[in-house]
Amino acid sequence: MESRIDELVRKINLLEEELRKERELNRDILRELAVVRSILSLSSDAYKTSKKISLLSESLKAGPLARDITEILISEGPLNISQLTNLLREIRGRASRKTVAKKLRELMALGIIDMVEGKKSEKLFKVKSEGSSG
Repeated sequence: MESRIDELVRKINLLEEELRKERELNRDILRELAVVRSILSLSSDAYKTSKKISLLSESLKAGPLARDITEILISEGPLNISQLTNLLREIRGRASRKTVAKKLRELMALGIIDMVEGKKSEKLFKVKSEGSSG
């Protein structure tokens, strides 16, 4: 009986040692995963920034108003013409709904802006999420 108990104690000791090794391995893996997550996050941020720069550069083909529209849509997200016109008035001092609509059409033709439907068939404009043409 004593030898069986000693054997069980030895096996428990072995199991405890294996569990300690496992915990250390898990800690190492978690540290490595945290590093990989940080690298991917930085890469994603860099990609988003370069995408914004590319869109702004493309929008300059349609002039400074188009650049301002693109900047607003990048920072604010989808907006309707009235919301966009109001924000442009705050920034530029003046803006007409008609001129904004014309610039939006130009930006859509350049492949920079998309029109999407909001609530109750509201027409919203947003920066294209996939690569721009040009």
